[in-house]
Amino acid sequence: MSNRLALGVDVGGTKIAIALVDGKLGVTERIDVPSFATDGFELWGRIADATTEILSKADSEIVGIGIGSAGPIYPTPGTVSPVNIPVWRDFPLVKCFRDVFQIDRVTLHGDAMALAHAEHRIGAGIGSRNMLGVVVSTGIGGGLILDHELFEGESGNTSYFGHSSIDFQGKNCACGRTGCVEAYASGPNMVALAKELGWQGTSDSFIDVAAAARSGDVFALQAIETGSKALAVGLVNFVGSLDIGHIVIGGGVAQAGDVYWAPLLKHIRAESEYYGFLRDLKVSPAKLTTDAGLIGAALGVLEIPK
Repeated sequence: MSNRLALGVDVGGTKIAIALVDGKLGVTERIDVPSFATDGFELWGRIADATTEILSKADSEIVGIGIGSAGPIYPTPGTVSPVNIPVWRDFPLVKCFRDVFQIDRVTLHGDAMALAHAEHRIGAGIGSRNMLGVVVSTGIGGGLILDHELFEGESGNTSYFGHSSIDFQGKNCACGRTGCVEAYASGPNMVALAKELGWQGTSDSFIDVAAAARSGDVFALQAIETGSKALAVGLVNFVGSLDIGHIVIGGGVAQAGDVYWAPLLKHIRAESEYYGFLRDLKVSPAKLTTDAGLIGAALGVLEIPK
């Protein structure tokens, strides 16, 4: 499939990445579009403009468009309702791509499902029989590999554990539920906690909280400690219920380095000890970094279904 070419689209709460992905899973001509908008079709207009620019540089025919989107998603009607993109509720993203670019083959997966697919094929999850892929960024989501195959679930939203509750009397989540993993462990929510605790930074970026933590800021360190523990509890709950032996973690937050990974691994180890059978749980950083979602989305059209 080396000479095949697809458009990959990775929809996240902060940005939407669009790029060409070839049959060797190389990524070129990437453009990132901000996700914030006051109107759903305004946001689509930005995506359409970027896609037009990218497709103009394609040197061979596009076999299809693969979309990986923050959830929930609805693959049958081709609509998306990402929790962190409020202007998109039941937005007909698949139809928009088909109608505007006259490309019939358009697939839709969850963004973390796309990451899991890519990491299992060519990244940190190669050879894993069963694996949970995780995105930790503006939102938190999961994608599942079972018996070496991508598992989509009944509706296409399997491993939606970012909105599983770990505290039914806890914080309100943007999804409307109480005590979700995401309400504590996402990048923006760790930033908000750092500020509540007394961090003096003015930025809303987790990158700056992580930098402050590296410099010894106690409030930034405490926010990361709390957020990483919340994620660890959610992860261990999930893999414990399915007896999954490998977790691959990607997304912007996961790229913060030891200041984030050290407490996260500490908490995962502590929580998994209670299960006994999870004592050998393997936890790996994603190898494909910011391209994982694009590659996994494109695999939806580059790989020939069995």
